[in-house]
Amino acid sequence: MSTWYYAGAERQPLGPLSTDELKQHFHSQRIALDTLVWRDGMMQWRPLADLAQQLGLMETSRAPFDAAPGAASGPYLPPMPAPPPSAAANLEMDDARPAMPPAPAREPEAPASASGRAVFNLGSDPSPTPVYERPEIIERMAVATSGESAAARNPYLAARAPLQAKPSFVADQDVVYAGFWKRVAATIIDGFILSLVVGLCGELFGMILSDLAGGGELATAITTSLCTIALNALYFAWFHSTFNYATPGKMAIGIKVVRSHGEPISFLRALARFFATILSTLTLCIGYLMAAFTARKQSLHDVICDTVVVDKWAYTMEPERQRTELGTVAIVVLALYGLVVVAGLVLIFFVIGLAATAQRFG
Repeated sequence: MSTWYYAGAERQPLGPLSTDELKQHFHSQRIALDTLVWRDGMMQWRPLADLAQQLGLMETSRAPFDAAPGAASGPYLPPMPAPPPSAAANLEMDDARPAMPPAPAREPEAPASASGRAVFNLGSDPSPTPVYERPEIIERMAVATSGESAAARNPYLAARAPLQAKPSFVADQDVVYAGFWKRVAATIIDGFILSLVVGLCGELFGMILSDLAGGGELATAITTSLCTIALNALYFAWFHSTFNYATPGKMAIGIKVVRSHGEPISFLRALARFFATILSTLTLCIGYLMAAFTARKQSLHDVICDTVVVDKWAYTMEPERQRTELGTVAIVVLALYGLVVVAGLVLIFFVIGLAATAQRFG
């Protein structure tokens, strides 16, 4: 026995109902032919009119339930409609025409009892679904025509969306490259995050591994440094190859890292880019300063790994949203960092002067 559901006045699913109960709801006019119904095995909700023939609702609705007790038994035939007024003048000509053979009698759609009431089996399930109405055929045709599954079009399913939507790659357009100060602001934000999270995790993992290995202070320092480097590498490699191809700092500034022709970079290339920054650091940070003078704002590690840092809207369907200005977030970050640097220098000079004064009068 099938289990049925039908849509209420506010499009909410009501049920479950058996086939008998569904028919009784229809006969009692609680549901109509335009009511959406669904049962196990159906891929989407359908109007009751589409299933009326399978359920036997149309035969039941046409049966003469209010026939008189003495009426003759037999199939119910609707009355012949009267000819239209425009055809009254042609009746005599029709009588002169040769008689046509009578049409064959229609087969009764349902057996009738002696009282004139039609008898139906209300407890039967719908007839087998034709091949063209099978769920798998409907699903295959829907996906082939619209690219969307029938389950996705079900209005009673909860809304679903992918957790991660990567922007599509669009080449051959004007690109705004991230300047030196935008990259500095992003580095400041990432450095703050790494010092709080990755630094503490590196020390924790280093101490744990050192204790497991039974090493001393030197082993603890070595394992802590290695864990910190590994976490930093994973941080930059994972963020640059996933999400918006940017670390949290770059996302805050509105920039991202891509290949020189605009395509996303892989995890291995992002990992190699991180270790290439060591060369930019060993050159007295001249490798970083290259971003202020090269045509595509590339640092030394960008040139080595064939990457560029661009605006987040570059190589997308909306390149007009790119910004050449520094941006509010970058200005605020650089200003706060400048104040911290100045305050630190003032504090250093104050401590040095205080120490010199104490030594002189000591």
